[in-house]
Amino acid sequence: MQRHRILVFFAVAWVSALVLSWWVYRRATAPAQREWIRVVAATRDVSIGKRLAAPDLKLVEVDRKDLPQGAYTKISDLVDRAVVSSVLASELVLERKLAPKGGGEGLTALIEPGMRAVAVQVNDMSGVAGFVQPGTRVDVLFVRLLSNGDAAATTILQNVRVLAYGRQLEPGGKVDVRTSQTGQTVATLLVTQDEAERLVLALQRGKIQLALRNPLDTELSEPTDPVRAADLGIADPVRTPPPRPVTAPAAPRSEFPGGRSPSGLPLNQGPRSANDGRITVRVFRGSKVSEDIF
Repeated sequence: MQRHRILVFFAVAWVSALVLSWWVYRRATAPAQREWIRVVAATRDVSIGKRLAAPDLKLVEVDRKDLPQGAYTKISDLVDRAVVSSVLASELVLERKLAPKGGGEGLTALIEPGMRAVAVQVNDMSGVAGFVQPGTRVDVLFVRLLSNGDAAATTILQNVRVLAYGRQLEPGGKVDVRTSQTGQTVATLLVTQDEAERLVLALQRGKIQLALRNPLDTELSEPTDPVRAADLGIADPVRTPPPRPVTAPAAPRSEFPGGRSPSGLPLNQGPRSANDGRITVRVFRGSKVSEDIF
C-alpha cells in the first residue's frame, strides 16, 4: 500500500512538471503584446532650411515603447515649419530638427533667437582652403596694419558657428561654379549682437582670418595682448626723417620801384659774396645817394 502511494505521488509530480514546462514554453514562444502608435515621418529627403509641406510627410506605425521623445502624431502640426537639420526619407521628424513656428525658411530658420548672422568674405587662405563648412566652429583673428609700418594680430571671437559657406547650408554641398572660378566666397557666422558689432568694425579697419576648431573643443581662452612684430623677433622699423629743404634768404625789399634809386643807380639786391672782403656804405640825402667802399 505504501509503495502504491509513492508511485502515485511520483506520477502526479511528473505530470505537473510536464504541464508547467508546456505552459512556460507557450509563454516564451507566444508573440509579445505591442501597442502601436502612428507618428509623422518624412516621405523624402528634406534639406536644411526647407519648409515642410503636406506631401513631405506621412504617418508610420511605431511601438509605443520605441517612440523617441519629440515625435509628432499629426501632420498638421509640422506643415510650414522649416527643418534645421537634414531629415532622411522614412525618418521620424522630431522637434529638435525643426525651427520654431513662424521662424521662416532657409538661412533665417537657422538663426536662433537673440543671435545674428553676419557674412564675411573669405578666400582659399582665410577660409582654411575650403575646410570651413556649415556647422563647423571657428575663431576669428583680426590683423591690422599700423601707421609705423608694423602690424598687430589678435583673436576677437572664439568658438563661432558657421551657418553657411557661400550658398551652402549643409556640409559638403555643391560648390557654386562662380565661386570656384574667383576663389572667393562668403562665410556666414552666427554671433551675438555685441560680437556682430566687433566683427563689422574689424572688417572696416583691417583684415580677418578664420581659424578652424575641433568641434569637441569648446573652451574659451582668456583675452591676450595683440601680437606684434617684436613678439616674432623682428625689430620695429626705424624711419629716418626726410631732410629739411634749404631755402635761400629772401632779398631785402627796396623802397624804390624797379630796384633803382631816384638817381638811376642800381641798388644792391642781396648780400655780397663772402670772398669779397670790402664793405659798401650807401648814404641817402633826399634824392641823392652817395656810396663809399672800404
